[in-house]
Amino acid sequence: MTVRSVVVGVDHKNPELARRAASLVQSLGGSLIELVCVWVDEAAVSDSRGFTVSVDPDIAVSSDAYGADVLAGLNRAMADVGLPWCARRGAGDPAAELGRVADEVGAAMIVVGAHRSGLRGWTTNLVSGTVAGRLIHNQSRPVVVLPETTSAP
Repeated sequence: MTVRSVVVGVDHKNPELARRAASLVQSLGGSLIELVCVWVDEAAVSDSRGFTVSVDPDIAVSSDAYGADVLAGLNRAMADVGLPWCARRGAGDPAAELGRVADEVGAAMIVVGAHRSGLRGWTTNLVSGTVAGRLIHNQSRPVVVLPETTSAP
């Protein structure tokens, strides 16, 4: 039997998204699935050797700290999930990078969270559209958008 992959877009604000994606996959009967958790640093580029480097040397240290924060959150969220998973760092446009990784691993689907709330989310949506929206229009595989979780009143 072959193991299929599901690419999950994650960031430091919502490491639980990977856990929710795992729950979705398991509820659909996907026991032979590996979650490939991808966080994309929009302020970085990949060089010809595949290394991700910040385009602004002044933020290189904070970018590394951000990556460590994402990985720590994923480790906590995925501790007892019961599915194999790995984490990858990408650079540049999140939609393009998630699509590239999905192509690379032959992903069955891509899972992302709903767009960011607040002013930053609104301006991102206004200028370039949401990551989910761009993926939906440019992918040949299913794209699943998980809504933000809200606390009960």
